[in-house]
Amino acid sequence: MSDLATTAPAPAAARPSRWHDVPLMWLVLGIPALTVVAGLSTIVIANVGGDVVVRDDFRKEGLAINRDPRRDAEAARLGVAARVGQDGPRLVAALAPGRAEPPRRLVAVLSHATRAEHDRMVTLERTAAGVYVAEVGELPRGHWYLELTPTDREWRLTGDFVDRAGALTLTPTG
Repeated sequence: MSDLATTAPAPAAARPSRWHDVPLMWLVLGIPALTVVAGLSTIVIANVGGDVVVRDDFRKEGLAINRDPRRDAEAARLGVAARVGQDGPRLVAALAPGRAEPPRRLVAVLSHATRAEHDRMVTLERTAAGVYVAEVGELPRGHWYLELTPTDREWRLTGDFVDRAGALTLTPTG
């Protein structure tokens, strides 16, 4: 009888009675479930932290994007320059129009280098003294880009400043 005991097959291993007790089932269901969660997280991140549109004159040539210097060149051709500063909550610009006709209004685009929510676009009105003025309020600290252009966008002057610097002289680039 001892020979029969050694040659008899061993009893089958106990099998889990429910699906959630099977480790392979967690692998089969877990990977697609994690993929769905990762995809939804990516969509949320893309919508909340999306980049802003580039603020400058650019054009696309083939697969390359190149800066469009036409308005800068027009400002250089006309000899336009300006001195811009902040007087309390007001932005003040003294324009030297060169050969251009002094416009009734100027548009100033103030773009914060890292915080798009601080960006501002204001219209400066010409005063009787020939100076252009607009209310901008208090500018947060940081690096700022300034674009000054007439309302018809025929030419533009650009410059940058850090932390509410004094007066900024804008001359044509290009």
